[in-house]
Amino acid sequence: NILFYFNMVFDILMGNKLYLDPMKDQTYTLLANWLSDSNIIKFLDSSECCLPIEKIKKLYPIDDKKNKLFTIIEKNHDQSVGICGLQKIDWTKKNAFLRIIIGDPNFWDGKTALESEKLLLNFAFKDLKLNKIYSIINIKNIGQSMLVERLGMQKDGILRNHFIQNGEYVDANLYSILSNEFKD
Repeated sequence: NILFYFNMVFDILMGNKLYLDPMKDQTYTLLANWLSDSNIIKFLDSSECCLPIEKIKKLYPIDDKKNKLFTIIEKNHDQSVGICGLQKIDWTKKNAFLRIIIGDPNFWDGKTALESEKLLLNFAFKDLKLNKIYSIINIKNIGQSMLVERLGMQKDGILRNHFIQNGEYVDANLYSILSNEFKD
């Protein structure tokens, strides 16, 4: 009970091998580095990449009721390995956009993303009482599509020409999961 109370007060989401710590201002420097690394951003929209910190702060606001962003911390070494969160929270319709960026290539095995996204979905449905979480994934990012399907998300369709990468339009898969479909 004490651990649960601590987690609720400080919004720390505790997992097995990692925890999600509410994103703080110092995370922006790491995020700027990650968003400038061609290996990390290969599936992101060009408009999100290689930006100055002031623009990154506008894309990833930390003091905003419509965004709940976290730094992904690996427990053993207390190391920041990425960010994740819920963005564009619509409190009326009770839905939100799921966001994740794993910045440390040593954690690209899928396990970190899976555990992070499970924690987020649990938080979204149980604590925030949201009804639907959706994700928009570059059609070329097969690994992330497989991961959200493993979490129980269903493919709702394809958003044609949704992203721009290297001056080219790229389609995106739209996935969602409802609170009554989530199994933690």
